[in-house]
Amino acid sequence: MAPCKQWMKLAGDDRLNNEYEIGVESFINYAFGKTGEKEKIKCPCVKCKNSSFGSPNMVRDHLLTFGIIQSYNFWYHHGERVGEDAFESPTVGDDDGLIESDGEDEMETLLRDFFPNNCGFAENDMHDGSSSTRREDPNDESMRFYRLFDDFQKPLYEGSISSTLSAIVNLLHIKTLGRWSNESFTMLLNFLKTQLLQKESSLPDCFNDAKKIVKDLGLSYEKIDACVNDCMLFWKDDEQLEHCKVCKAARWKQGKHSGETRTRENGKRIPQKVLRYFPLKPRLQRLFMCSKTASDMRWHNERQAEIGVLNHPSNGKAWQDFDENHPSFSSEPRNVRLGLISDGFNPFSNIANPYSIWPVMLVPYNLPPWVCMKQSSMMLSMLVPGPKGPGDAIDVYLQPLIEELKELWEVGVETYDASKCENFKMHAALLTTINDFPAYGILSGWSTKGKLACPCCHKKNSLFEVEKLL
Repeated sequence: MAPCKQWMKLAGDDRLNNEYEIGVESFINYAFGKTGEKEKIKCPCVKCKNSSFGSPNMVRDHLLTFGIIQSYNFWYHHGERVGEDAFESPTVGDDDGLIESDGEDEMETLLRDFFPNNCGFAENDMHDGSSSTRREDPNDESMRFYRLFDDFQKPLYEGSISSTLSAIVNLLHIKTLGRWSNESFTMLLNFLKTQLLQKESSLPDCFNDAKKIVKDLGLSYEKIDACVNDCMLFWKDDEQLEHCKVCKAARWKQGKHSGETRTRENGKRIPQKVLRYFPLKPRLQRLFMCSKTASDMRWHNERQAEIGVLNHPSNGKAWQDFDENHPSFSSEPRNVRLGLISDGFNPFSNIANPYSIWPVMLVPYNLPPWVCMKQSSMMLSMLVPGPKGPGDAIDVYLQPLIEELKELWEVGVETYDASKCENFKMHAALLTTINDFPAYGILSGWSTKGKLACPCCHKKNSLFEVEKLL
C-alpha cells in the first residue's frame, strides 16, 4: 500500500514542520522497500528530478531543502505500480481544516461533465427560475463528441465497474509507463478479451483500435514529415514529394550499405524526421464543452478586479492595449488569448549524449491565475524533433500552428459553451511569448549576438552588457 501523499502539497516554510518530515521518511522507507535497493534510489527533488541516484541521507536532505516534484504523484521510479492500494486520508479543506474525499473516479467526473443529457451545465443552473433563458442544442461537432463520450462511458461488459474509455485510458497509461511495444500491447488485449473478460466486452482488439478511439476524441496528434536538414515540411502541396525541394535530401531513411529505402514490418517507409503536431482548434473547443472550464474561461471578464493590483494578465497594459486596438475581438469575453512557450532541452538523463528536442506549448490566459499556469492547463502544440535544435528554421516547423492561429483570428470556429448551453463563434489571438533570451532570438528572428544583441537598445548595448542586465 502506497503511503499518504498529502505531505507533498506542503511547500516553502511548510516543509519545516513535522508532517513534511514524516512524509519524507515514509517515502524513503517505501521506496527502498519496493525497489529492493539497499544503497541508492533516484532522488525526486526539484533539483535532481529523478535523474540521479542518491543515498537515503542525500535524498532526505534534498527533499527537505529543495522540496519534492509537485507533479510526481505516481511514484513509478520508486516501485509504485498501477492498481496498488493507496493510503486513504482526508484532504485539506475549509472549516475544521479537513473534508472527506468523495472518492469519485476522475474519469467518471469527466464523463459526467461531458454527458449530453445535461448539456454540461450544473443542475441548479437549469432550475434558476429564468424560464426565458434560451438554451441551444450543441452544434454538430459538439454533438458528435458528446455521443462518443456517451458510447464509451458504458460499462466494459455487463456488471463491470469500469467504463470502456476508462479501461482504454488506464491500459494506455500502463503501456507508456512500462514502455511496452505496440505488439505486446495488442497481445495483452487479445489475452484479456479471450481469457479473462466476457465475450461481449467492448475492449478493442488491438493497439490501433485503441489509438483510433483516442484520436476520435480529439486527443491525438498529426505526424508531418520534415526535411532532415530543416528546410521544409512535406505538407499540403508538398506532401507527395520524395526529396526536399531546397537541398534535395531524401525524405526516407536509407540503409547504410544497401542504399535502399528502409521500411517497417507493415511495409511503410520510415521518414528521416517527423514533426508531431497537436491541432489547436479542437482542444480549445474542448475547454468550453465542460461546464467548469467553460465558466473559468470567462473568469477574466466576470471577476471584480482590484484597482492597482496586478494579479492576472488582464490587468496588464499589453492586454488593455490589445482590447483598445481590437474592440471587436474583446467584445466577446470567451475569445481566447494565448501565450506561447518554447525552448530546447535534452530528454535523456545522459548529458554526454547531445540531443535537443523543442516542445512548443500554449497557455490559455483566460483562465484564473491559480489555474492557467498549472501543468495540466498547458497545451502541448508540437514537438520539433532533434537531434539538433532547429535554430532559425523553427519557422518551418511553426507553419501548421501559424496557419491555425490565422484561421482562428480571421474566421473563428463554431464552439458550444456548455455552461450557458449556447453556440458562439470563438476566435483566438497569440498575446505573448515566454522564453529565455537565446530562444527569444530563435523565435523572433532577431540576432541576440554581437553589437545589436538587445532588440530594444539596438546599438547602445552589446551582448555582454545585455547579459549583465539579465
